[in-house]
Amino acid sequence: MERQEFKRQLDELGRIILEGIAYFTVWHGLVAEDEDTAKALNRYRGLFLPAQIGLKWMTLLQFSKVFDRHSKAISLSNLLTVAKQNPGELIPHATKENLRDIEQKIENSKDLLTRLKRVRDKRIAHHDAIIAGDTHLLYGETRKLVEEVKSMYNSLTIYYDRSSTIYDFFVREAESHTSQVVDIIRKEKDRAIRRIKKLDTAT
Repeated sequence: MERQEFKRQLDELGRIILEGIAYFTVWHGLVAEDEDTAKALNRYRGLFLPAQIGLKWMTLLQFSKVFDRHSKAISLSNLLTVAKQNPGELIPHATKENLRDIEQKIENSKDLLTRLKRVRDKRIAHHDAIIAGDTHLLYGETRKLVEEVKSMYNSLTIYYDRSSTIYDFFVREAESHTSQVVDIIRKEKDRAIRRIKKLDTAT
């Protein structure tokens, strides 16, 4: 693979990861952490319940792409394989130890990645009648995977041209806008309750 094509695929992978982070952040923002918020969102459960489910599936789908080993896929796994074949051209700022570190991180997440692929293949891309194997994915381990992906991707771009992506701005924006919408819903619920109480008092 030529350096220009490697860069193109690296940029595209960055967009895949960024979308996954956005889905993950908003998904978490719509998970009610207190009773008042839960009741407020439940007033519009026809919107927020499908949105939560959809954002969860899209999060898992995007991050499964990061480790897709299909020969035509743009993925961290494939770019790492290509980079190892021509390190002087594609990742001139990396050492063998740097590459082993990324490979070790992937190996450490092997069980989670197996379950992630199983969910994608058996529940998202298809809906198999029978699933052999565990498909359970906890929020905490998904969050850890998100952080690992950000770290590994930034390592690869640093090894390519010493650049990196700061994701904090995108995360803060998604968190802020989601919390603002939830706050609007909560305030509307409170106003509705006050209106009802006022009517009851008047009668």
